[in-house]
Amino acid sequence: MKKILLAGILLLGMSAFANAESDDEFDDDLGGDISPMETIQDFMDDCNNHGDYFGCFSVAMKYEKGDVLEKDISKAIEYYGKACKNGSQEGCKMAEKLKAQ
Repeated sequence: MKKILLAGILLLGMSAFANAESDDEFDDDLGGDISPMETIQDFMDDCNNHGDYFGCFSVAMKYEKGDVLEKDISKAIEYYGKACKNGSQEGCKMAEKLKAQ
């Protein structure tokens, strides 16, 4: 029984790996990966138009760190606040932390 279970787990792992490789090939057919700025723009859209706290939080982190976006603490606070408003407790904490600095 253990051998059958182990074989099943092994097959699942191999099929997951095969799917990951085919996804990479699919991305290449579409012209490559999305740029970091396009990803941030998608997060901004998700935040501002769909109330997605993950998108808000992601944009806030980029503003806070100056990664992809120019460092802007007031914008980071704004987006952490939006994440908070949309249900992210961590967004609330980060907005308060940056306000206190």
